[in-house]
Amino acid sequence: MTQTAERAPRVFFLSLRIKLLLIFTLLFAITFAGVFIGFYDFATTLAMNNLKRDLMATALTAASGIDGDAFVQLYQSGQMDDPTYTAIAEFLRSIKRVNPKAAGMYTFLQSSGESDQVRFVVSAALPPGVTPSARDEALIQARPQGCTVASSNRPKMGEPWTQAKGLSPTALKSVRQAGAENDIYTDAWGTWLSGYAPIYNATGEPVGAVGVDMCAVDVTQLQQSILQTVLPAFALTLVILVVAVLLLASRVTHPIIALTHAAQRIGQGDYDQNLAAFRSGRLRDEAATLTEVFELMVSKVYQREQTLRRQVEELKIEIDEAKRQKQVSEIVDSDFFQNVQARAQAMRQRRQQSASSSSPSIGETPA
Repeated sequence: MTQTAERAPRVFFLSLRIKLLLIFTLLFAITFAGVFIGFYDFATTLAMNNLKRDLMATALTAASGIDGDAFVQLYQSGQMDDPTYTAIAEFLRSIKRVNPKAAGMYTFLQSSGESDQVRFVVSAALPPGVTPSARDEALIQARPQGCTVASSNRPKMGEPWTQAKGLSPTALKSVRQAGAENDIYTDAWGTWLSGYAPIYNATGEPVGAVGVDMCAVDVTQLQQSILQTVLPAFALTLVILVVAVLLLASRVTHPIIALTHAAQRIGQGDYDQNLAAFRSGRLRDEAATLTEVFELMVSKVYQREQTLRRQVEELKIEIDEAKRQKQVSEIVDSDFFQNVQARAQAMRQRRQQSASSSSPSIGETPA
């Protein structure tokens, strides 16, 4: 054998019980993960759709209540906090009172030649230094926790809103068609989902848009609730199922494992094994059939082994007899034995001659 001969691959033993446990644990884990992800996505999508419907209904209601012609005239020749600005801002705040989740509400338009940006016009936020009324204070108290809008966030009329300041493609298109963002975002004031609806003039042409920042904390709280309640419940159920599989696998594989140990002892020559215990009971299965077949095989092997031993003993006796005869034949055929045999025969002949010569012949009278 050369030194470069390939080595045999290493073989690792893995119990049948462990195999069953690993297989079922993996299947349960994959199934539970799929169910959890599906439930999580379904609940989140349902909450997001409800939030979007509420958001778009609020945006469309606000946009429909604004006079588009007055809105354009305000931008062209008006000022912040003049009667037109104040009327639009108060109308937006009235919409917020109906839906406290609509914490941020503002209007904007797109000037000619500015296809990549829009400009703010009216904000629903109170002017700096103005004390909130009782209705506004009630609105603030009714707003979900984690969603606030500071008065300092009120943009100036005509201030540009660009992509660098967070203008999205959906917001840019909203001066012509209504739409809502697909993703929730979080800033220093809370968690939001934004939606937009166009403002129309008397001829039905879009001249601007209303933007609404809806508090989306309910969606994030729902996601956290699922993670904090459903996920541990799924994990506990998985642990219970794994323990049940372990117990079931132990019971199912016990006859096979015991039969394996008995086979190992039989392989070492100990045929005195109680295999009938592995097939007891009224409910029979493959393990009982395997035990019967194995028991029959062991019986036949034992008989053949006993027969073989007797044959070996008989053959040994025959071999010993043949060996003895061969040894005798070697002794008889040796020169030494032939020489001794010749001498012994010569001695017998001399003894016979000596005896015959000393005895009297017939009819002769001794002296």
